[in-house]
Amino acid sequence: MKKRYLTIGDFKRNAFIVAAAACMGLTSCDNRNQQDEWRTGDEVAVPDGIVTELTEEAPDQWKITDERTTTPGNSMAILKYNDGRIDTLQGLALENRMQELANNQETYRHGGFGLGSVLWWSGMGFMAGRMSAPNPAYYANPGLVNNTTAWRQNVQTYRQQATAPRSGRSGFFRGRSSGAGA
Repeated sequence: MKKRYLTIGDFKRNAFIVAAAACMGLTSCDNRNQQDEWRTGDEVAVPDGIVTELTEEAPDQWKITDERTTTPGNSMAILKYNDGRIDTLQGLALENRMQELANNQETYRHGGFGLGSVLWWSGMGFMAGRMSAPNPAYYANPGLVNNTTAWRQNVQTYRQQATAPRSGRSGFFRGRSSGAGA
């Protein structure tokens, strides 16, 4: 009697179908619990906001002259112009400015002391998503950087806790038990 073998094409097709079915079964069975796992446990406290004061020392030459924490949602940038004007960026205007800076890396990558570069390297930039430490060259007094060290650590902790699953489990097999007693 002649044995019948599957051709490689049939084997690949069948293996693909089995793998696809297994993947869909594994993800769909637990999909409803996936969102809940990210939201369980204690809520992560939003870090305090920040107030950054920038002073224009010469035309389009800015320095950070003060930085302090404030209540969540009350972050602002106080701009003190060389001619004596004072302007405040807060709320939607501040968010739009920071988004503009984040999208246009040329604004702050080339250095210089323009408003965009200095604002990006302040606490505002860190709050907006910059991961690296502040640049002391942008501060009128390099000791000002130390004023917000604890605040930056709180923001970093908030970022880590806000993006990690509460239970510490991840992947397709989370919540699955194996062995006889389950």
